[in-house]
Amino acid sequence: MICFDKKKFVTLYFIFAAITFSVSQVSYNTGAWVIATSQIRFHNKFSLHAEAQFRDHGIFNETEQILLRVGLNFHNSPQSMITVGYGRITNYPADHEFLETPSVTEDRVWEQYLMRNSVGRVIFEHRYRLEQRWIRINNSSRYLDRVRYCLRFTIPLNKKTLEKNTLFLSFYDELFINLTNIPFDRNRAYGVVGFQLTALANVQLGYMAQTIGTKTKSFLQAGLFYNIDLRKKE
Repeated sequence: MICFDKKKFVTLYFIFAAITFSVSQVSYNTGAWVIATSQIRFHNKFSLHAEAQFRDHGIFNETEQILLRVGLNFHNSPQSMITVGYGRITNYPADHEFLETPSVTEDRVWEQYLMRNSVGRVIFEHRYRLEQRWIRINNSSRYLDRVRYCLRFTIPLNKKTLEKNTLFLSFYDELFINLTNIPFDRNRAYGVVGFQLTALANVQLGYMAQTIGTKTKSFLQAGLFYNIDLRKKE
């Protein structure tokens, strides 16, 4: 039987993250993302998705992008969900004054299928997303279709399930494919340490490497995930 030492595992993770971050600082600039996400459950089958992301070129010193996303979720089973939504994205160039007219804006419609399953205490999540993108660059515009696939797994550390006061690790990799003659758009690899505050809320702090073309940039991420259940209690 393999003995799982949680303290050693967490220590090794932090050492790995620190080494990776140090290397990224030498090779590339590092940005920062702050994410707030909520799922508002108002029916056994339906809920609302609300999300805001604030992305910086550097470490909280120059705005790169503001992303707002909303959606309607259909819970077709306890392990899967279908979503249709809309997103508004504004992009700011480097060396700009915040709240000046952004150089690129995007309106996005998206459809998504999310599926979860567990193997032991490990939770696996598969996310398939289609995007229809209307992008405006200065006075010109273009339309693009994109496909995304994300595989994520989450490991509770001090408890067997993600319940209140659970420390957990989570990792994902997401591939973005354009439906054009240049298919590869980007790839995101991400690792996070999280803490489950309540059954409906958690905080996360992590590191992401995003590759676009042949260039990779590092990002520190902080996230708050707070769900609301408006259903009447029986």
